Amino acid sequence: MTKSGAGRRSLKKYELTNLLFFLTLIVALGIVVTFVFRYYGNRNKGDISDGERGIVAEAFYSGSDIGMFQLGTKIYQTSHQYRSPLEIPVTDDGFLKELFAIEGVEEIMVDQKSIMIKKDTSTSWEKIKPRVQEIVLKHLHLHY
Repeated sequence: MTKSGAGRRSLKKYELTNLLFFLTLIVALGIVVTFVFRYYGNRNKGDISDGERGIVAEAFYSGSDIGMFQLGTKIYQTSHQYRSPLEIPVTDDGFLKELFAIEGVEEIMVDQKSIMIKKDTSTSWEKIKPRVQEIVLKHLHLHY
């Protein structure tokens, strides 16, 4: 009988040791996961300006009615060209509708990180550029 009683005590000690080991492992893993999520959740805050999140470069060719806005963030998966507001898909979140609402905008082509706009000849880029910048920043901040 002494042997079976000793075996039960050592088994309880073994179970307690395993329990403490796994509880410690779970707590340590929880701490690591918390730090990882906090790091990746905050890594872009404060070190990227609004300009880098929005429009990083603009290209306007003299005598051309086409301008290009290069973005710092991917906004579309594929390229699409819209010749009028009637071609805007129903899944649009208002971004393309707002761009077409700018006076003088005739066509919009969007790619992963760029927007190309064709304007009418009577409208200047000085009227269009600030509105495009505003709409892009508004759209990107809604999706952050």
